[in-house]
Amino acid sequence: MNRKLKFQTLFIVFIIFGIVIYWATQHSVKKASEIKSWYSSAPANILSEEDAQIDINNIKTLQNAGWKLLMQDGQPVSFNEEINGRNEIIEKSAQNLFNGCYELNINAEGEVLDIKPSNKAKKIYRENHEVDY
Repeated sequence: MNRKLKFQTLFIVFIIFGIVIYWATQHSVKKASEIKSWYSSAPANILSEEDAQIDINNIKTLQNAGWKLLMQDGQPVSFNEEINGRNEIIEKSAQNLFNGCYELNINAEGEVLDIKPSNKAKKIYRENHEVDY
């Protein structure tokens, strides 16, 4: 009986350990794949589709070259794991889109996954630029 109890205890500890490892792994994967949507709370203008497409193409091209982008205090910050420094072009393009009523969806690794017009930012822009007569 004593040997059976030890086996059961060891089995239960093994199962609990497995559950903890599984939960920790899933939690870190979920956090790594977390996507944040960024749009300006004080947009400066509404970009036309043509102007926005230039900035979107810049970001896609530079991202393919290894550049990544994060937002810190509402400002884009670029980085490349293989190169020291920052990239002004990707940062300026992101800032143009951000201030031009576009939304940037960026994951935790700094990959820009989607760029689209932001209705929320357009609404804020219109509210801030209403003219009262």
